[in-house]
Amino acid sequence: MFNFLNEIKENLKNPKGFELGNFNIINISGYLLYVEGHLGLVTLSKELISFKVKKAVVVVEGKDMILSELSDNTIKICGQIKKVEQI
Repeated sequence: MFNFLNEIKENLKNPKGFELGNFNIINISGYLLYVEGHLGLVTLSKELISFKVKKAVVVVEGKDMILSELSDNTIKICGQIKKVEQI
């Protein structure tokens, strides 16, 4: 089965990604955030996007952010991403 994050991790020299439990997040150059394994959106604005993951919420802060992809399992956020944290 094709896994987008594994392909990126294998093909990029220094991706800023991390794996936490049952979901994956990769932040590419602070302008693209790709998430696999989310459980739904909590907040959506140009400056703040948050979504549920197993036993936590991930908060993404930035500027002029847009949700360019949303499916049952994946989220793709584009814009100026300044901070990503799990709460």
